Order: sequence, then structure tokens, then C-alpha cells
Amino acid sequence: MLVTAGFSMPSCSSTNNLNTAAPATSAAGVPEYKPQLSSVTVPISISIAAMEDKLNHEIAGLLYKDTNLDDDNVAVTVSKNGKLSIRAEKDKVYFSVPLRIYAKGRWKWDPCKFCPVIDKTEDTAFDIIIKTESRIVLTEDYKINTITTGDFEWGKTKPVLELGPMKIGLARFVEPALRSQMANLSKQLDKELQSRLDVKKYVAEAWQLLQEPVKLDDDMNAWLTVAPKEIRMAPLQAQNGNLNTRLGITSYITVTTNGKPKVQLNKNLPKLIVDSRMSDDIQIGLTANVPYAHASKMLQEQVAKQTYTFDGGKSQVTVNDAVISPAGDQLVLMLDVNGKTKAGIFTKKIVGKVYLRGTPFYDVATASIKVRDVAYDLDTKDKILSTASWLAKNKFEEMIQQQVNIPVKGELENAKKMLQANLDKQARVHESVMLRGSIKDITPDNIYLTPEGIKAVVNAKGTLTATIDKL
Repeated sequence: MLVTAGFSMPSCSSTNNLNTAAPATSAAGVPEYKPQLSSVTVPISISIAAMEDKLNHEIAGLLYKDTNLDDDNVAVTVSKNGKLSIRAEKDKVYFSVPLRIYAKGRWKWDPCKFCPVIDKTEDTAFDIIIKTESRIVLTEDYKINTITTGDFEWGKTKPVLELGPMKIGLARFVEPALRSQMANLSKQLDKELQSRLDVKKYVAEAWQLLQEPVKLDDDMNAWLTVAPKEIRMAPLQAQNGNLNTRLGITSYITVTTNGKPKVQLNKNLPKLIVDSRMSDDIQIGLTANVPYAHASKMLQEQVAKQTYTFDGGKSQVTVNDAVISPAGDQLVLMLDVNGKTKAGIFTKKIVGKVYLRGTPFYDVATASIKVRDVAYDLDTKDKILSTASWLAKNKFEEMIQQQVNIPVKGELENAKKMLQANLDKQARVHESVMLRGSIKDITPDNIYLTPEGIKAVVNAKGTLTATIDKL
């Protein structure tokens, strides 16, 4: 009898643990995001009637006093005598100022051939109305600079010299002296205007007010931040009872959706630049912030519990868990894996963690964050070559790279809609600020890694005007 026996030989297997070191987590080497410069236009309208009331309230009493008779034979004391009135046309302001003048002077009068010559010092009081024309400009240190020229006309009381029962009209004698004093009177009016109209105070308040973060939306926790850098101002023009100009505050503007930004208030006003060619075009950096925990969760949904096969099914790797962290300007993908490969009757297994590095970028077509140039971290590659060289030879990095996809389209679209909704409503977004404008185009900017998460930035282009009406 022929007896045959069958032998069954179990396959041999071995397990290698991947004891790879995690790369250092740091985003410190990445440049901080800086949006592009934009110009926030702030219209300024000064009521001429209000300016008139303010000047009448503040300019009262004595305006000018000259007690020296030796230089021009006349000493003059000037005080305001009634209501100052103002009108404006184009770039000029016209003042009408009623004045009471006390004049002391030396007069010589030879009325006729046979009359005695009058040569004596007398004083008199009379009224005139100063008519001036002022061109108002601002200096680089925000001071009002008025250049005033003017003339005068007589008021109700003209100068007379009383000699007993006689009253001699002195208008024609006093007039040349007064005209010689008009330059001094104009300078004094300039001095009063320049001291009373404190433009720098209002510009400084507007400068600081614009730096306060403005909350745009509660649900998204969205905030608009303006970081001003320089100030431009258009020349003053009068229209409809107002003196109008525009401040163009060149600024960095951003909208963030991860809570109220911390702002370092800059109180120092830059030098004023006078510029009539200002634009209200803006570029607002809209950001989508993805915390690393959220990015890790999305990566887990894409790759965890998936098995990747190679070599016609002879080799495979299963991803159990995944975590994303920053390393300089790259993202590190930690994958907790187990895998195996068969060579004849031998099965080699691996268990452990692998670390991949990749460069994040904003994919315009899908409005999502992806990674490119994915490769093993150096320590991981060394360990794989010594324990699982078959994994290093296959396209595992490419497979993972194709799957990483962190969509931010929804967040950016919501930020754009929210911003436009606020601008469309012309709503008050601050106690003292109203924003008006439109968003025209959205263009991608870049990806930035922060210690907290991934920041995708796009530029919203449009126009923006800030009306500050409650200083």
C-alpha cells in the first residue's frame, strides 16, 4: 500500500516597529501675513454756519493793540464789534468782521490859507467792517494755514476830531493809516483762525478710531481691522454751505473670522500729504483660518481606516489615525499605520508612525488648501529603508498627497457675503463709523502657517468709504 502524506508548512512572519521621531512643531520661521496697502477715504464736511458760530463764540473782545506812535504816527486798538460772518466759494473763504477801533494819532490839518494850522495828538473811536479773502490750506503737521488779504469799509461811526463846538471829519486822514495797518490786521485774523480751528485734534481722533477692530458678524465672529500708515488730504472746496475735503488714510485692511484681533494702537500721526488725486480703491484681506485640530479631523476623514495596496495586492498599508502640525513653512502629516508585504512564504509586517512633509497651497479651482511635494521626513525615510524598504519604493506619498483636501470655499464666500452685506446696508459698524462700499473681485493671495492654524488669504478688491460723524 502506498501511503502518501501531505505536509502543510505555516508561513513565516515578522513584525517591525517603526520608532520614528516626530519633527519639531514650529511655525515661527514663516513671514507674518501683510495685506496690500489700500486707501480708506474719509469725507470731511465742515459746516460754514457752524464754523461761523464757533468763531463768533471764541473770538471776542480785543483783537489787536498797537501803542507805538513813533513808527507811523498812529496807535490802534481793535476789538470785535458785532457778529463775524463767513461765506465760501470754491477754495476761498470770505470773512466780514465788524470792528470797533480806538485810534490815537498825530494829525496836521491846514484847512485854508488864512486858517490856523491844527497839529496835535488826539484820539477817536469809530467803526469799520473788515472784508477779507482767505485761502485755507493745511500744513504737514496738520495746522491751519490761512493766507488773508483784505480791505475795509466804514461802519456807522466815522472818526471825528472835536475842537470845542466843531466836529472835523477825519476819515480821509485816518484812512491811509488804516490801510497801512491792514496787513497787520490780516495777520492777526490769520492768527486767530489758526489757533481756533484745531484740525489736528480731529484727525488724531479719526486716526485712532479707525484702528479699533470692528465686529461685522456674530455667527462667524468676523472682525474688520484697519492698520493706517499714512494720511493724504485733498484741498478744501466749498459747496452747498460746507467746506469739503477728503482724508485718504492709506492702510492695511483685513477681515478675520477667528475672534477679535489684538491691536497695538499707533497714536503717532504721520506727516500730512496734500494730494488731490486720491482713490478709494481697496484691497481687503479675507482670511479663512483652519485650526490644526480641525485640519487633522478632516485629514482623518479622508485617509483614516483606508488601506492602500501595492505590488498587485502583495503589499498593503492601513492608516489608523492622522494628525497635521506645522514645521516652518511646511505641514507635517503624521500617519499611524500598520502594513505588511509578502515575499513567497515570508510576511513582513510594520507597525508605527510615519511622518510626511508637504508644502501647503491654495487651490483656486476648488477653493481649498492642498499640499504638494509630499515626501517622507528624513528620520522616517531612514527608518523605512531599514525596516520596510518596500514602502519607500512605492507611491504611498503621492496617494496621500492626492487625498489631502481642506475646503475653505464656504468660509471665504460667507466672509465675502457678510462684508458686502454690511457695505450694502451702509450700516453703522461702530458708534462713530459708517462704512460704505462694494466688493468687486476676489483673488487668491497665499497660505500662511501660524502657531494656531492654517491661514488661507484672498484679496477682496472694491471701494470703501468711512464716514466718521461722532467725534
